[in-house]
Amino acid sequence: MYSLTINFGPAGTAWAFLFKDKEKAEQHAMSFLTNTDSLWWVTDDFGQDAKFRMNEVHGVCLEDLDLIETARIQRSLAEERLKIKFNAAAKSDPVIGPVAARGQSPGVLTPMGGGFRG
Repeated sequence: MYSLTINFGPAGTAWAFLFKDKEKAEQHAMSFLTNTDSLWWVTDDFGQDAKFRMNEVHGVCLEDLDLIETARIQRSLAEERLKIKFNAAAKSDPVIGPVAARGQSPGVLTPMGGGFRG
């Protein structure tokens, strides 16, 4: 699946169109570069149909959604690795290390007469 996002005007309004096959998505994306007409017409594979003036378009972005999904997974894995490295660094830090080593957060004052809990 492919997503073609079209960016309009200085406000950055964006419309996204979805295509099942790469060729059709690329054809629409390339028509942005080669279209000399003042009007552009995009019809995607999921019922969206748009007509607009070319001079209103500031940019287009074509995305392979399968690759984007893989990238999001890799980004999430990197974030989890960062958390593990942070926890290891926190345990060896002289200021927060003793608290981190016990797996506890610093004590807090609780409302309603609960006093200090650690």
